Amino acid sequence: MELVSIVVPIYGVEEYLDKCIKSLINQTYHNLEVILVDDGSPDRCGQMCDMYANEDDRIKVIHKENGGLSDARNTGAKLASGKYLIFVDSDDYVDEKLVEKTVFAAEETCADMVIFDFTAVEKREFELRTSDVPANRLLRLDEEKGLLLMPPAAWSRLFNREFYMKAKHPFPVGKYYEDLGTTPKFLLEAGRIVYLKESLYFYNIRSNSIMKSSDFERNYRDKVWILNDILRFYKERNQFERYKEELEYLIFANGYFEPSREIVLKDRKNPYLKKFRTYMYSKFPEFHHNSYVKQLGKKNKLHLFILDIRQYWIMSLLSICRQFVERKRK
Repeated sequence: MELVSIVVPIYGVEEYLDKCIKSLINQTYHNLEVILVDDGSPDRCGQMCDMYANEDDRIKVIHKENGGLSDARNTGAKLASGKYLIFVDSDDYVDEKLVEKTVFAAEETCADMVIFDFTAVEKREFELRTSDVPANRLLRLDEEKGLLLMPPAAWSRLFNREFYMKAKHPFPVGKYYEDLGTTPKFLLEAGRIVYLKESLYFYNIRSNSIMKSSDFERNYRDKVWILNDILRFYKERNQFERYKEELEYLIFANGYFEPSREIVLKDRKNPYLKKFRTYMYSKFPEFHHNSYVKQLGKKNKLHLFILDIRQYWIMSLLSICRQFVERKRK
């Protein structure tokens, strides 16, 4: 039974930490090292980590000064010694068979990476996040370009640690959207990828999370940096033209469509609406012809039309109507 390292960066998640750690130590697969990285958490998280380490000798605790999520993950990964590596965020929890099922798939196929579905949890509502990528067989990015369009979350995959370390793509310290900045690089370099069409991870969406942040200045700055870095990486490896459609959609989704919708619903007069729009057109001015953009569902096509004509009040009105209908149903 191969050793599996699970790295958990921890900061300010006292109310979630018990559920997270218990979901790891209660795995059906027992040969684990759980590396808890206390990133200078100001609450009781550090003490809780030490308590669990005293109860389970598979748990290792690192106490360090606060350096952010990327720094904590990088620190844990460097100290990992397992054949396989998994990242888990400390406000989330996992299925009891996460390790068992992903390790089995990796061992059967000698995979560099095993990707799996997850369930988004928000206010006790559960939403499965899945993909149309072929499941349960070996894949490579050049054969299945749709891998680039899957959610890039580092916690939705198991890595062969040797592959992970040789690739040398640490999480960018001091930046938001660190998963988006690394996963497309790993996908390009992985020769053997397996996708399990099964939800094995529960992702908590919190109102005070980075993804919900209203710091539009930093969101814009970091997203542009991350996206430009991805484009640079693919161009340097002469892979830009091969994956141009996918990269264009990646920029569209992360550098225009999603951030613009988030801003509209919070402050439709915010100047960063124009900045994201300008960024999109500066990189891919013909993005409306992208085959993936053309395949957007009716709701998203309507939202894109509203963004195109800059009548942002319509989207705000639609959101108010939707909330009204949901309240009526309750």
